[in-house]
Amino acid sequence: MPYQLEEIMAFFSVIIPLYNKEYFIKDTLKSAINQTFTDFEIIIINDGSTDDSYNIVNSFNDDRICIINQENRGLCASRNTGIKNAKGKFIAFLDADDLWMEDFLETIYHLINIHKEYDVFATNVKLLPPNKTPILIVEAFDTKLKTVITNYFELCKNILGPSSLVLNKSVFETVGYFDESINYGEEDDFYIRCFSVYSLLYYKGFKTYYRTGLQNQLTAPNKNFVRKIPDYERYLKNSDHPDLKKFIDFVHYRLVVLFKMEKNYKLVTFYKQKIDASNLTNVQKIKYYLPTDLFYIIKRAYIWFSKRVIHS
Repeated sequence: MPYQLEEIMAFFSVIIPLYNKEYFIKDTLKSAINQTFTDFEIIIINDGSTDDSYNIVNSFNDDRICIINQENRGLCASRNTGIKNAKGKFIAFLDADDLWMEDFLETIYHLINIHKEYDVFATNVKLLPPNKTPILIVEAFDTKLKTVITNYFELCKNILGPSSLVLNKSVFETVGYFDESINYGEEDDFYIRCFSVYSLLYYKGFKTYYRTGLQNQLTAPNKNFVRKIPDYERYLKNSDHPDLKKFIDFVHYRLVVLFKMEKNYKLVTFYKQKIDASNLTNVQKIKYYLPTDLFYIIKRAYIWFSKRVIHS
């Protein structure tokens, strides 16, 4: 049975927000339990699941697991609940449909020990399409794959995900928690606050799997999902960071692509007007300028073709 949270201290606190992930949570939880580094607790926040998710996680017999049940409040609130109940010095996030390779925590532990002066750590992420089998085996830690990123905003590309991110718990006292008033783009909102203050110690090897092509993914186009998106531009008012505008343009560009796939012409126009196109790459500029209907047709054709190649 799950332990009482106050009875244990751990190096890592693994936080798993859970809402209706019955088809994935078993494998996700196994990938956490099977870590080669074992000094951790697992805090599962069951955010009002209505499927069999709770019964699945409750069936695990591991003293490191604690389940917190709450009414449905959303991803940000679930993460915040986990952080506030965590006993570990370092917070590791794991979304309920993602997977860790067996040495993910061990890799982060090496990074922490090598560079004790840093507080934010991450590894690279590998995409996991449907019907593909993940390889979770251990690969030796390679010091040549670690790097310090002092200016996250200048990258303007996705090099990490929430499930590959580990932070000293003190970071939240400095930059704040996840914004519970939003339900989309919460990671970028947090990254802006976090990387305005902290550097990132990054491991370029793949240690996390991010599932793609899931029907109920919040990041997928869905006309029926009412998104509460952050006002990223508010951060520009009190920041003199030379690359923050460029990063926010990148975030807005991704929203333009999303809303083109939803054929939401109003929001496509709204976010395009916020972007300085000179901050985009040439490929991004093509997607930015393509008319919505043409972009949609090309993207759908690409998705169709990709699925045929993947399944062939």
